[in-house]
Amino acid sequence: MKPDIKNFDVRQFSSDKILKHLDRVNEWLGGANPAPITVELDMTNRCNHKCPQCVVNYFRVADNGSLSKNLARDIVLQLAKNKVRGLIFTGGGEPLCNPYTLETVELAKAKGLDLGFITNGSLFNEKSIKTVLKNCTWLRVSLDAASAKVFMASHGLEGNEFERVIDNIRLLASAKQKLKSKCVIGLGFLTSDATISDMVRASALAKKLKVDYLQFRPMQIHNGGKFGYHWTDVQDEIAECLKYSGKGFQVLYSKHKYEMAHDSRFGRYYQKCYGQQFATVISASAKMYICCHTRGYEKYCIGDLKKQSFKEIWDSKKRKLVIEKIDFRDCIPLCRDNTFNQILWNIKQPREHINFL
Repeated sequence: MKPDIKNFDVRQFSSDKILKHLDRVNEWLGGANPAPITVELDMTNRCNHKCPQCVVNYFRVADNGSLSKNLARDIVLQLAKNKVRGLIFTGGGEPLCNPYTLETVELAKAKGLDLGFITNGSLFNEKSIKTVLKNCTWLRVSLDAASAKVFMASHGLEGNEFERVIDNIRLLASAKQKLKSKCVIGLGFLTSDATISDMVRASALAKKLKVDYLQFRPMQIHNGGKFGYHWTDVQDEIAECLKYSGKGFQVLYSKHKYEMAHDSRFGRYYQKCYGQQFATVISASAKMYICCHTRGYEKYCIGDLKKQSFKEIWDSKKRKLVIEKIDFRDCIPLCRDNTFNQILWNIKQPREHINFL
C-alpha cells in the first residue's frame, strides 16, 4: 500500500498568494488594467548547460541573443516606474551568461523591486554570490540530480560539472551565513523517469548542503508547441523525501500539480486565462509574451520593448487582441497560471447574496 502523502503537513508554493494583492485584483475586477505583480526577465538566451529536455530549447535555437546593458537598465527603470512588485531573473538561458546581469540586479533592488533569481548554479563566483545574496529575496538552483549519472541525463553534462555546481551551492550556503543574508536558497528538482532514482538522495544532499529547501515538480516538455509529458509516479519517493524536512530545511513539492496530473482536464475548469493579467515575461530579445510558457510564439507576443514602452505595450490594443485569442490547446497542461486561473475565474463569476458567507 502506498503512503498517504496528503497527510503530510508541508508548506507549499501556493497560488492563493494572488489574494495578498487584493488592490490589484480589485482594480482588475473593476475593469481597470493594473500593472502585473510579477515579471520574468530573460537577460540572455545563451546557456552553458545542455539539458536534453530544456523547456525553452525550441526558443533558444532560433534566438541566442542577450539584452544589452542599456536596454536591460531601461527595462528595469520602466518596471519600477510602472510599480511592478516582483522581478525574476531567469531564462531563456542562464542569467549569468550575460555580463550585465549583476549590475542589473543591483539596479533593480535599488529601485525597490523584490527580486528572485533562477540559475543552473555553475557560473557562480565570489562576486556573483555576494551580489545575489545581498539583493535577492530568493534564489533557486535548478539541480535535478544527486549524482553525476543523473545530472548527465538531466543537464547533458559530465560529472565534473555536477561537482562544480555542488561546490557552488556549498559556497552559497556558507556565504549566506557570513553575510547574514536573508535570501532564501532553494534547489529545484524536476521529476521524471530519468531522475526518480535520485529523489531521496537529493533530499539528503540538499539538507547536508544547508540550503533552505528542495522543491519537486513534475517535468513537462515544450517542443515548439508540441507538449510532452509522462507523469512518473513519485508518490512513494516524495513520502520518503518529506522525512528529511526539519531543523531549518524543508522538502517541498508542487502538490497541486501532481494531483491535477491525474485529472483529464488538468484542473482547467475555467474558460478564460486571467492569470496573464498579473504575471508576464520579457524575453532576451526584449519582446514581451503573454506568459512564461509562450516565449518565442509570435501568436502570443504582446509587444517589443525596443519599439514601445512597457506602459504602451501593457495598455495596447495588440495585447487585448492576443488575450482574446488565447487557445488552451496551445497551453502546456500544468501551466504556471493554471491555479491562479482557478481562483480568479471563481472570483470573477457573479454571485448572489455575497454578504452571506
